[in-house]
Amino acid sequence: MPEATGYDSSPIRAASEVRWLAAYTRPKHECRVREYCQDRNIEAFLPTFRSWRRWSDRRKLLDLPLFPSYVFIRVDEEQRRRAVQAPGFLWFVHQQGYPVRVDEAELEAVRQLLNSGLQYDPLPEAQLGDEIEIMRGPLQGQIGRLVRKQQNAIALLVSAINGGVRITLPDASWVRLLRHRYSRPKLMRPLPARSYKNGFEIG
Repeated sequence: MPEATGYDSSPIRAASEVRWLAAYTRPKHECRVREYCQDRNIEAFLPTFRSWRRWSDRRKLLDLPLFPSYVFIRVDEEQRRRAVQAPGFLWFVHQQGYPVRVDEAELEAVRQLLNSGLQYDPLPEAQLGDEIEIMRGPLQGQIGRLVRKQQNAIALLVSAINGGVRITLPDASWVRLLRHRYSRPKLMRPLPARSYKNGFEIG
């Protein structure tokens, strides 16, 4: 089961408190979870990218999840209890038994990227380098990390799921160094499923 460390995982203390959570889904069920939520007036965000897929007789351009098996959902307590009923929903990313709040500024950076016209795709298994600020272009002001050994490639990170997006910038002069940091964040891996109720672990 995905579990975050070092992030805001305080319980939702009031029924009216609204925050972004990361729903973990069965493979290829991201769209079903998003549609289930949207049909019930629950805001859901599923970032995608376009990629060609080849079969023996044809090629097709598909919209694929940028963060496979994750859908970001903005909910209060009552909406959270409804969202867990979505077909293919497994659990919310959590810490110490409570869902982890997703940083809204990080999601906004991803939204800007989707509308930027820049080339991007899921972050590969690559070592991340220095922390930088983007100084030019449609993502000006956003903070990211260099992708080592890949020219003009940077990564935007979503901390709550330890996920990232690789972006190719037109020119290396678009960024400035903020600080040296060569360690790669540890990627979350789902642990074996246990018993759950309303999106929380039991026992």
